[in-house]
Amino acid sequence: MTTSELLSESVDAARLREAGAFEGPLAEAGGRIVLFGAGSLGRKVLAALRRRHVEPLAFADNNAQLAGTLVDGVPVIPPTLAAERFRDDALFVVTTFLPAGGGVRRRLLELAALGCRRSTSFLPLGWQYEGVLPHFGADLPSRLLGHAGELARVAELWDDGASRAAFRRELSWRLHGDFGDSAPPAPDQYFPRDLLLSNPGEAFVDGGAFDGDTLRSAPWPFARTVAVEPDPSSAARLRSFFGDSVLVRENLLGSARGSARFNGTGTVASSRSEGGAFDVPVTTLDDLTAGEPPTFIKLDVEGDELAALHGGLKTLKAAQPVVAVCVYHRPEDLWTIPLFLRDALPGHRLHLRAHAWDGFELVAYAVPPERSREGP
Repeated sequence: MTTSELLSESVDAARLREAGAFEGPLAEAGGRIVLFGAGSLGRKVLAALRRRHVEPLAFADNNAQLAGTLVDGVPVIPPTLAAERFRDDALFVVTTFLPAGGGVRRRLLELAALGCRRSTSFLPLGWQYEGVLPHFGADLPSRLLGHAGELARVAELWDDGASRAAFRRELSWRLHGDFGDSAPPAPDQYFPRDLLLSNPGEAFVDGGAFDGDTLRSAPWPFARTVAVEPDPSSAARLRSFFGDSVLVRENLLGSARGSARFNGTGTVASSRSEGGAFDVPVTTLDDLTAGEPPTFIKLDVEGDELAALHGGLKTLKAAQPVVAVCVYHRPEDLWTIPLFLRDALPGHRLHLRAHAWDGFELVAYAVPPERSREGP
């Protein structure tokens, strides 16, 4: 389907589709379900099923350490064993949604190769049963189509065919659960060689620096780097690796100065959370870069990207930097962030690349013409 066809469905039609999305497959399997994936999404799906008084037969999971254990009272078995026991009559629901390993499509193919007659992703279940969505970029189709006008505007913003194709694929899986149209991840996250020219005087702001993984992958040296990483253990690893060559700030980025509770796990999943163990100061990009205008800003801040952009509006307008910002942590990022970038940086070229499967590591790039591979 084309982008315009995907966006032509009415909200009412989408709601009607959602209301029966899982009913048919569940009835065909006689209510017998196996959940393929015993992680956080699998547990969320299990809770949603139990609210409907549906109990799965088992979790199937490739993690050998989970085999033979119980997760929330449900036995975990290897996929091969689950297929031997249940492939003829149960519905297998893929409840892993991870940025690696071929994504949902590969897991559906794995189930087919094991002879499972019925399988689906978690999306139809989440569309009908409350408590599963939103989950990263996934949400109810009716909610997305409530913003069809904004999404149509965004579809017109992209400056290249690869970006338009990536955007259409995003809409396809989000609206129709179509993972068969997936494309291999694009290379060179944050520094795409097909889009961006280097700058020997680069002043780089790494928002969500983690342990320096982005900085270690940079294809050219930076004249100055400010790395923003609120997790203390990640910031410590970053300092130990780069020493004094990188200025590390243990802050959250937001639209205004303040403080917020933070869940520091020492992993890429650390994020702002009301149930976090400690407070972290919040700063803005405008304050962070005062007097030292950046030439390149990267933002991967676990759902705070739009707030961080608002807190850097003066800097964006004055410095006109390259911006690489993640647009997959929240469903609305797919339209709110590109529209913000167009308003804030009207002369920049906008591009979209998915650097992992199923829309994970989806990055919007705003590139000033003088930094574009296509030339001014």
